[in-house]
Amino acid sequence: MELKEFVGQSTAVSSVSFSVEAAKKLGKMPDHMLFFGPPGLGKTTLARLVAQEVGASFVETTGNSLTNVKDVLNILLSFSRPTVLFIDEIHRIPKSVEELLYAPMDEQIIRVMVGKNKTARIIKFDLQPFTLIGATTKVSFLSKPFLSRFSIKISFNYYGEDDIGIIIREELEKHGLEISTEALKQIAKRSRGTPREALQICRRVVEYAVLNHLQKLDEEAVTDLFNLLSINEYGLSPLDKDYLRTLAETFKGGPAGIRVLASALGLDVETLEGVVEPYLMMLGFVMVTSRGRKLTDKGWRAYEEVVRS
Repeated sequence: MELKEFVGQSTAVSSVSFSVEAAKKLGKMPDHMLFFGPPGLGKTTLARLVAQEVGASFVETTGNSLTNVKDVLNILLSFSRPTVLFIDEIHRIPKSVEELLYAPMDEQIIRVMVGKNKTARIIKFDLQPFTLIGATTKVSFLSKPFLSRFSIKISFNYYGEDDIGIIIREELEKHGLEISTEALKQIAKRSRGTPREALQICRRVVEYAVLNHLQKLDEEAVTDLFNLLSINEYGLSPLDKDYLRTLAETFKGGPAGIRVLASALGLDVETLEGVVEPYLMMLGFVMVTSRGRKLTDKGWRAYEEVVRS
C-alpha cells in the first residue's frame, strides 16, 4: 500500500502527505508527529507508510516499554540509518523518560551522565536522523513540554460507513468473494467505525463463505452469520453492553461520575474514557454532563432493544 491508497482519515492523510513531500524536497526527515484518537483507526498503518514514503527504517515500540535511560538508549542508538520511531500508547511513558527524549527530538543527539561525584561527566551521542511518531488515546496525559515537541498533531476520527465499505469490499475481493450492496452495508454498520473491527468481521465472513460454499454474499447470508455470532446491529461489544446496563440499571441512567462508573464496571478510568466511551458517544448513546455520564434517549432505546432483551 502507498500513502495515496490509504482509505479514510482524509484530513490526517493530507497533513501527513504534505509534510512527507516537503521533507523529501528538503532532503530531511519529516517533523515529529503525534497521532491521537480511539484505537483501531489506522495510526500504526499511517506511521508505517510515512517510513515507506521517505525510504526510512521503521522501529515500533510501546510507551510502557520505555521506563528508563537504558531503554531509550537501546532504541535510539540502534538506528543505523534514518528511521521512523513509532511509539504506541506514548502517554504511558514516565515523565522522566519524556525528558530524556527532549534533546534527541530537538537536536538529534542524546546526552548521558556517567560516573558519580567528581568523576561524573556527560557523554554526547550523535544520532541518525529520525522522526518520532507517537500514538495515543489520551493526549491530555502528555506533559506540555513533551507535547510541544510534536509540530504535527493529527486527530483520527471514526470512519463513515462508505469508507469502511471500501475496506470491507477490498478485503473480501482478496479472497475471491463478491458481496451485495445491502450485505456490505450490514457489515459496515456493525464495524464500529473502525477498520480493525471491519477486518475482524471479514475474517468471520470468509470462514462462513468457505463453510457454506459461497462465492457471493447477500444480506440473508450476513444476517445469518451475525445471528450465529450474536453481533447486534450496532456492533456493541460485551463491554459496551455492560457499560449501558450498569448506567441504566445501577445508576438509573445517570448522571454517574466517571470514577464511580469505572469502579462499578471493574475497569480503570483510562480504559473507560479511551476505549469504551468514544464509540458509545459517537453513536449518541451517552452524553457527558457537569455531573457525570448520562444515557440519552437513543441510549435508552439501545439498552431496551439490544442489552435488556
